[in-house]
Amino acid sequence: MIIKKYNKPQYWEEAKAFLIENDRVLMKIIAETDDNKYLQRTCTGFETLANAIIGQQISILAANSITEKIKKNIGKINRGNINSASTAKLKNSGLSHRKVLYLKDLAKLACNKPNYFSNLNKLDDDHVISELCKLYGIGEWTAQMYLIFQMLRPNILPMGDVGFINSMKKVYNLSQDAEKRIIKITSNWNPYITVGVWYIWRVTDPEVVQY
Repeated sequence: MIIKKYNKPQYWEEAKAFLIENDRVLMKIIAETDDNKYLQRTCTGFETLANAIIGQQISILAANSITEKIKKNIGKINRGNINSASTAKLKNSGLSHRKVLYLKDLAKLACNKPNYFSNLNKLDDDHVISELCKLYGIGEWTAQMYLIFQMLRPNILPMGDVGFINSMKKVYNLSQDAEKRIIKITSNWNPYITVGVWYIWRVTDPEVVQY
């Protein structure tokens, strides 16, 4: 089933109830989070990957600034505009040389294989990650952002996400063996790990970030 843009995932309320019952810490966070905010798909598959590439290893504020400069210099971030944009314009928007190459490669793929993103919908989580990681500049974190923000998959644990890890350490008072303890804690969120992650993000980023 394909979930349309902006719609709340059908599993969202069920997931909230499950997490509230199984994790007292999340129960408090969920209670303090605006009910009108939730995970949603807001753009195309190409845009999601492009946004994730732009956001790799930089702050949210920096990524937002670069994104606005790109839009000002070339227009909407889509496969056609990225494909036809000059390297100079993209670099002048604040992108590193490598990220320009990543975006150009992605745009070329999207132009040559228009069904690439729709075909990913047929795959399970692990195979989506495997396919996306074949692309230039796409690693596990970027692939997981795609699973979360584009495909709205309900059970994704992004252990490479610094914001999530730092929030978990803060909220659960973790220091030693933090990674092992995070994996143990989040196992209690299964099969709605994505939803738990989304709420943990809200601890340090009350405003919802979209990819």
